[in-house]
Amino acid sequence: MDRPDNIFVIPYVDHPLDFWETLKTRFQPHIKEIYFPFIHEKVGTGRPALPDRHLIPFLESKILPVGLLLNPIILYKPVEEFIKTVFPALENLITKYDIKELTLSNLLLAQAVKKHFPSLTLTASTLMEICCEQQLSVIGDVFSTIVPSGKILRNINQLMILRQAFEGKIRLLVNESCLTNCIFRTQHFYEMSVPEIKFPHSLCARMLSEKPWMRLAGSWILPQHLHFFEGIFDEIKIDGRISLQQPERYFEVLKSYIDQTPLQPHQIGGGPASIYSPVNIESDFYKYTLFCRKNCDSCNVCKDYWTSKIFKYE
Repeated sequence: MDRPDNIFVIPYVDHPLDFWETLKTRFQPHIKEIYFPFIHEKVGTGRPALPDRHLIPFLESKILPVGLLLNPIILYKPVEEFIKTVFPALENLITKYDIKELTLSNLLLAQAVKKHFPSLTLTASTLMEICCEQQLSVIGDVFSTIVPSGKILRNINQLMILRQAFEGKIRLLVNESCLTNCIFRTQHFYEMSVPEIKFPHSLCARMLSEKPWMRLAGSWILPQHLHFFEGIFDEIKIDGRISLQQPERYFEVLKSYIDQTPLQPHQIGGGPASIYSPVNIESDFYKYTLFCRKNCDSCNVCKDYWTSKIFKYE
């Protein structure tokens, strides 16, 4: 069966309605939904506070379908107490703005949501770090869609195992640039969601200054390399609530992923572990990283590629 056109899940950025009208005119057949974070003083979004001056007019317009992120890296109290604070506000949003899908990062919270809001479609956030078949047994039938962990985004064999084991949809987050096995990830996302930390630093910055070539193995997929993942994904998620603030850049990135036309890593709207120098990532090299053993200390492929392709720009 052919995959439908409307497979793109894309971020809300805070622009007036004319931005969204333009986006609808140009891309509506490809858009499944626009996602935005659940904004609540007690719930971190995994990102610094984002502009939301135009959010309510956007939601009231119902110009495009919307989905909601409720995916803090940790809950600030046990789920039984957490939902007492959050569910009234959540119900108001769902009812008022006709929200159909919710992305979550906590299984117990997802179970509670499924019980209280049975009409919602639930998606397992990439922050749940789902990367193996055993985890699918734990989550059961709570989620209709999963966004696999960035840990395995450059591991085709492991992605295929998930594809074969999961009966629902698989959504790939294509333009995040976190390191595939980043040991700083949990703390980084926590610090980004704490209001007291106004300007959270990248915790991997020092390590990347010593081993910059590790940026090559980040959890990103360029538009021109999506064909390597055919048969694995049902939907595509684009990140960039911060990095794709400029309208033309947003449109360029979205169109490139729709058409699978080439972009360089610094153009896709990644984050602190992005490659910032202009470089064409050749298909043979990228394919190699999808099947390699991830034995970085005893392999020089990425180091040599960095030296030959990127170092000369620095």
